[in-house]
This record gives sequence, C-alpha cells and structure tokens, in this order.
Amino acid sequence: MEDEPLLNAGIGACLNLDGVVELDAGVMEGAELRAGGAAGLKDVRHPIDLAAEVMRDGRHVLLAGDGASRFAREHGVEMCDPAIFITDRKRQELQHGADTVGAVARDSDGRLAVAVSTGGINGKLPGRIGDSPVPGAGFYADDRFGAVCGTGKGEAFLRLALARLMVVELEHGMDAAAVARGAVAMLGKAMKAHGGVIVIAREGAPEAAFNTPAMPFAIAY
Repeated sequence: MEDEPLLNAGIGACLNLDGVVELDAGVMEGAELRAGGAAGLKDVRHPIDLAAEVMRDGRHVLLAGDGASRFAREHGVEMCDPAIFITDRKRQELQHGADTVGAVARDSDGRLAVAVSTGGINGKLPGRIGDSPVPGAGFYADDRFGAVCGTGKGEAFLRLALARLMVVELEHGMDAAAVARGAVAMLGKAMKAHGGVIVIAREGAPEAAFNTPAMPFAIAY
C-alpha cells in the first residue's frame, strides 16, 4: 500500500509546509510486546520495512530523521531519492491526512500483529511526528487481549493514548465492536476530532468504526 499513490503512505503522501514528504510507520507483535517505529523519513523506500527492522533489532522502539535513515542504510533497508514520493503535487497539496494505511492480523495460533504507515497531515510543520509510529497511540498489539490501529488526527490519538486504551478495554471484557465504537466516540467528544479504528480481539471477527465520511477497509476472516 506504500506504493499506491491514492493513499497517504509512501508514494503520493501528504506534503509538509516545505513541500516535502516525511513518512512515519510502526509495527508491533503481540506475543512479546515487541514494537518498532520510524518517523520523519525522507529517503526510505518502504518505511514499514524500517519499522520492522527497528523492532527486530530490539535496542530501541522509535527512530527518527537522519538517525533512522542511517540505521536503514546500515541494515540493508531499501533507500531512494525523496523525489519518488511526489507524483502529483497539486493533489498532494489538497489532501488532508486521509487514507493512512493500517492492518491488524491474528494467525491460526492466536498470535496478533499490527502495522501502520502514513505521510501524516497536509501542511504539517517539518519534523512533526504523529501517532502512527508511536505504540499505544496509533497502534498496539497484545496476544492476551487484542490488536488495534487507527487513522485520523494524530495529535488526538497521541493525547488520548487511544490504541493502548482500546486494548485495556478489551482486557476488561468489552467486545471488539463496542471498543471500536467507544474509541471513535471518545475522539469526537473529548478531542472534537475525526478518525477511525480497526480492532481485532483474541477471538471473533475484526471490527471497525469511524466518524469520517468514509474509511475504506477490508476483512478476511
């Protein structure tokens, strides 16, 4: 999905105030709560690959900017010319942070994982980091309870620590549909923000909720 220009991740992602694409991504595995994030990327071809490499390396959870790019080169992650991410400047200048991409998964052994990748919001300050690379804000996975990811105004997700809160609600026995609806309601009520979430519990079908005009998603269950 980072190669799809219609989405806000990788090629075709939102532009910051300087007209530059800066990308964020995060991944987490629920078995051992391993997580990796990468932020403020300009020259990493697939940010999700770098986030996964940060997770596998295990020394840190979140790398940003030049240090993240250096880590990527040292670990054989594909690099690129930043110009590759700009395909239609006029369209990219008009989009408003829509279509961050995310996925949650549960395998046949009950293991959970989540991944998120985004270009952030249009016209953001250079160096701005949203919720997508931050465990507990834009994504979270715990094999004991469930996995979640979100899309929307990153600052609202960060302030609410919304992804972790959703998993806590799963821990307390709420079903996935109620957790998804409740999270979106909290976004609107507490933060006056728009967004959406995907939730998968230890058992049962995945659920999604949003208060935006649309949030395309697909489920294989």
